[in-house]
Amino acid sequence: MKGPYPISHIDSRITKISPGVYILSQDGRVAHYVGRSDTNLATRVKNSLTEGTDYKYFWFEYATSPMQAYYLECEWYHKYDPPNNANHPAAPPGTYWRCPVLGCEWS
Repeated sequence: MKGPYPISHIDSRITKISPGVYILSQDGRVAHYVGRSDTNLATRVKNSLTEGTDYKYFWFEYATSPMQAYYLECEWYHKYDPPNNANHPAAPPGTYWRCPVLGCEWS
């Protein structure tokens, strides 16, 4: 995982068009939100910033596929228990992927 970086550095840090996973934070220490993109990580991070919360920092990790991004998002969701995620990560439409975290009701 790379970061934390200031939000103003998205374009200079996320330089590949790629699936990936990210964390948004208000203080650079706590993971307040975990999300993913199945296609373009930088665009998804920027879209998340328009949802009303004042995030100042982010971490990210590229993924080699949408499946890897989903699995990593689930792992980070369970590891960091982000307060701004209302629901467990959803698998992409048309897939039947299950959460890789043992004991999760979505596994």
